[in-house]
Amino acid sequence: MATLRKTVLAAGFSVLTLPALAAAALAHDHSHAPPNGGQLKQIGAYEAELVVKGSEMTLHLVDEQERKVDAAKFSASAVVLAKGNEQRTVELTPSGENRLSGRMDFPVDGKIRATVTLKTPLGEAGKGRYSLDASR
Repeated sequence: MATLRKTVLAAGFSVLTLPALAAAALAHDHSHAPPNGGQLKQIGAYEAELVVKGSEMTLHLVDEQERKVDAAKFSASAVVLAKGNEQRTVELTPSGENRLSGRMDFPVDGKIRATVTLKTPLGEAGKGRYSLDASR
């Protein structure tokens, strides 16, 4: 009887923890180095690396197998915290291969803080929050 109870409890525990484990796998901590020197975030089914060089903001997209995603039908917008705590929006449009890019025409203080909303042809894929050093 005790063995049956342990088996039932173990099975119940497994069923309850599977969704949590799946969510953790989707929100992995990106233990690998960002290939383009930016910051990696999981946005929906995509891994999105945000890179800022000068006034150019670029979002690189790969799929779950880390294969480049053709960005031609994607778009994104980045709400950036500009100098003086003002929120400014940068529209990111396809710029070849797996990249979306746009220009920041405003100054920032210290770190670049941005919330990026990625859009696919089917609608919004999700959002990612980034915090990058502003070495501009």
